[in-house]
Amino acid sequence: RIRDLAREFLVAKAVTMTALTVGGSATDASSYTTASIAPGANQLVLAAVASGGTAPTGPTLSGGGMTSWTQVAQTALYNSSQNYTTLFRALQASPGSGTVTIDFAGDVQEAGCSWSIAQFDGVDTSGTNGSGAVVQSATNTVASGTSLTVTLAAFGSANNATYGCFGTNRWTGTTQWTPGAGFTEIHEKVGDWANVASEWRADNDTTVDMTLAGASSIGGVAIEIKAAVAAAGVTGPIIF
Repeated sequence: RIRDLAREFLVAKAVTMTALTVGGSATDASSYTTASIAPGANQLVLAAVASGGTAPTGPTLSGGGMTSWTQVAQTALYNSSQNYTTLFRALQASPGSGTVTIDFAGDVQEAGCSWSIAQFDGVDTSGTNGSGAVVQSATNTVASGTSLTVTLAAFGSANNATYGCFGTNRWTGTTQWTPGAGFTEIHEKVGDWANVASEWRADNDTTVDMTLAGASSIGGVAIEIKAAVAAAGVTGPIIF
């Protein structure tokens, strides 16, 4: 007998990136506000924050059309135990829009604050607030250097993407970041005490690196972004 059982096969979606906003301030403050963003539905939003305060414990994020933001990872302290780089994630089926508030709960950031926010489509939307889209994370710091590499474990799929964000305390309007080989720079904010840069690539790279134009303390966070899987078609009937 013949049974027309349509067998669907699954393919991974391509992960794509859209830059949302970048900014920063050299002003000593315990709270900062970004420009307004309008995240897309079911897209992983990543917010990288470089900062440095007198009693650093890390910021919290709110707004931007998201009901909540979750910290993915934070580096150890660098620059004489003052600066750090923190990465946050958010994902909603029906996000709104607005500014993002970066709040340090009263801790004045003497090194200022810089941020980079981008969104990624074609990602796994399972879990809570983008948890299914982040497979793994890693951090690294250097007290003084012109480059930093953050090493990830082997990727779970060749279709998964790579993201990295880096912060430094280098105070100069000419600070320049150079992405690692194969990476595309998303944002670069320079000219403040706490500078930030971000990069990504649509495939795998376990050595996530960036280079500075001059020596400085650097802290970096890297993650593996999980690609979504969708039904692509049928293989035809199964014949018995």
